[in-house]
Amino acid sequence: MKRMFEGCLGAAALALAALPFAAGSAQAEDPIALGWVGPLSPPGNYSGGQEMQWAVQLGVDEVNKAGGVLGRQINVTYEDTKGQPAEGSAAAVRLITKDNVAAIFGEFHSSVALAEIEEAHKYGVAWVGTDVWSDAITAKQYPEVYRLAPANSLVYVKAADWSAEHFKNIAIIAENTDFGQGGAKVIADELEAKKVPHTLVTIDLAQQDFTPALLRLMSQNPKPDAIQMVVAGQAQYQLVKQACQLGFAPTAATALIGSSGLLQKEVWEVDGKCAQNLLIVNVAQPKSQWNDKAKAFAAAFTERYKRAPTGVAMEAYDTFGVVVDAIKTAGSADRGAIVKALEKIKYEGTNATYSFPTTKTPDWAYHQFVDVPFTIIQYTEMNQAPENAAIVYPQKWATTDKILPEK
Repeated sequence: MKRMFEGCLGAAALALAALPFAAGSAQAEDPIALGWVGPLSPPGNYSGGQEMQWAVQLGVDEVNKAGGVLGRQINVTYEDTKGQPAEGSAAAVRLITKDNVAAIFGEFHSSVALAEIEEAHKYGVAWVGTDVWSDAITAKQYPEVYRLAPANSLVYVKAADWSAEHFKNIAIIAENTDFGQGGAKVIADELEAKKVPHTLVTIDLAQQDFTPALLRLMSQNPKPDAIQMVVAGQAQYQLVKQACQLGFAPTAATALIGSSGLLQKEVWEVDGKCAQNLLIVNVAQPKSQWNDKAKAFAAAFTERYKRAPTGVAMEAYDTFGVVVDAIKTAGSADRGAIVKALEKIKYEGTNATYSFPTTKTPDWAYHQFVDVPFTIIQYTEMNQAPENAAIVYPQKWATTDKILPEK
């Protein structure tokens, strides 16, 4: 298991800690331990996980340089969950029992998050999700669980409404996970209500060859004029490549719509020209709406990592900021105090101003940040960064009314 540690004690504090009579003083200087979870290796979406880790570390360095929190430095332990629920559960237990973290945050895969929150709930430790969309995460209504990312029911209802306005026969390709099947159901129910014909295809994230499933869709009469992928893992890269190689999508006849796993620049390295004209659900405000914090973060991220941050990076940076703000609000790194403080905060991040309601209807709304900004973007040029892509939804932020390539 790859584990990385950042943050440290000063030399004076280390020296004092070695003296029995100075134990109380040294304890006061100990860093606040936090735990991050997410995929940093296959089969998880490691490109997204790496970007999340980079954004968090940028935030950690900024906080520590400014003097820390409550006069203490922040120390984050990074756990690679590999996109696997068992790895996520084990990581959460290690962070809680071995590293004695005050809170856990992060994660990209919903099924892994669902395993992690069971441990967080069991031990009474706050868990704050970054880019996990399954309704079930907050629907369990655990006091310890909070989420910045949208629930499937928040984002995919709107995405389906947009699709219903532009396409006549839609195929849904969904991974066989809580995120994939939950998102597919939300989309299918909305399309059903609008009487838009649709087909569901379920895939396994461990698959490499999706050609048979794509050929079945190509043989349908009528052939789908849009494919909505509800896929979080690296499998999405292969789907794009294989659909393109078949001459199926993205084309003038069939649009291809993906999720946040296609925002990282690795999509261009893997899919090349096949990524051009991809449509992507992007949880982020457009660049034209960035506040000063977003502009500063983007500049710092780009300078350090030599690449522009995506909405996923901004979510990750904001998640860390939310946890730090909760510690400040609690006036303590006590686990229970942080859990309660998260209900009270109103934190301005790069992407939004976050707060977490206690409403229990619908069930997924509990501790769910509701005003999640999102756009549907389209890559119109090679190697395009998401912030420079065309915006086709929502209308208030749209930069074009055309979907390319035009029919």
